[in-house]
Amino acid sequence: MDKKSMQTLIDDAKASREPGGVIVAVDETHYQINEHPYELVVNYHDAFDRVELSDRFNTYFSRYDYLVGDWGFDQLRLRGFYDDKRNVAGELKISALQDYLDEACNTGCPYFVMHNEDAKIITPKRNPRQRDNSRRPNRSQMTANKQQARHHSANRPKNSPTSNHKQERTATNRRSQNKQQSRPSNGQQKAYTVEKVKPIKKTPVSQRHGAVKTVGHSQHRKFTIREKED
Repeated sequence: MDKKSMQTLIDDAKASREPGGVIVAVDETHYQINEHPYELVVNYHDAFDRVELSDRFNTYFSRYDYLVGDWGFDQLRLRGFYDDKRNVAGELKISALQDYLDEACNTGCPYFVMHNEDAKIITPKRNPRQRDNSRRPNRSQMTANKQQARHHSANRPKNSPTSNHKQERTATNRRSQNKQQSRPSNGQQKAYTVEKVKPIKKTPVSQRHGAVKTVGHSQHRKFTIREKED
């Protein structure tokens, strides 16, 4: 598609598109755009075109304090800026206009600036998560609460019910730990018991008449090992 055919399509699209703004001239520098008063404060190289602005305007730009239009490749481009008093990012303020012209526009391009004298401040709505977070204590409050709890625990009497309860719970935990440590690692009980007997005199093997007997041969039954005296 050649340049002539492309321009024909652009012209047809512009002709079929409804204008986004109704512009009424009050005088040479004051206009009404969709019943909002605007003042033309900058018109560099006669960039202001009421017909073209009416075609390109969108109600989205009504929120901005300043409306900037610049020309490039025979096309009008619009950009909104806020007043310097607004609590917004620096690149959205009108004081950043020159940076915008140097970085995003053609060098020496025609442009105009209009001041919206009836800009409405739009406050963003807070979602439920932000409301819940606002009710939660901040970090400084949490630190103060921890320090206050430590202070109360340090000043609490040693014989108070709370301290006695903690001591009993600690003793119970220690007893349970001792029981667990006394049990075999495999979780089974010992299958025999060892009785302590008095030491006996050693007798030569040739003179011994006794024998060692074991009672109980099942691995699940308990048995006793005894050494019988001569």
